[in-house]
Amino acid sequence: MSSIYGTEELKISKTALMVTLLVIQIIATVGALLFGRLAMKIGAKKAIMVGLVLWSGVVIYAYFIRSAAQFFGLGVVVGIVLGGSQALSRSFYGSMVPEGSSAEFFGFYTVFSKFSAIWGPTTFGLVRQWLGSSRLAIISLIFFFVAGLILMAFVDVRKAREAKETGLFDSPHSLV
Repeated sequence: MSSIYGTEELKISKTALMVTLLVIQIIATVGALLFGRLAMKIGAKKAIMVGLVLWSGVVIYAYFIRSAAQFFGLGVVVGIVLGGSQALSRSFYGSMVPEGSSAEFFGFYTVFSKFSAIWGPTTFGLVRQWLGSSRLAIISLIFFFVAGLILMAFVDVRKAREAKETGLFDSPHSLV
């Protein structure tokens, strides 16, 4: 979506776009480390929620940018938030997954990850098609981050980890 937005809305050259996308991948490592430290200070759940707020800020800022330099700056922020939120969400989820059921739980996680790769671009494409604006399409993605923030607020980490420890999810039909 960022490629379409950068090329069509901002008229950024393919070279500048590719450099920005490369920088995002490199900066993502820094983001994973920063979010790890943040999680140690405030907890993983709150750090993920900070990431969702930052993602909301990313799409709001993306709506207003006008230049390749602003797009590149946004790419740096995206790299930090992308690396941090992806790494932290997997480890946070893993901390609540029962050891004998990790394949099932991470299978579920992977399916939802794949769906997110469909829902976001589909929403972007539909809004762009219906309203004729990539700017409105990019801002429409805030829905997913706000929904994630609301859902995360209801996650009871203590109960999930307690259920993991007590074997609540252990099945007598498990292969393990």
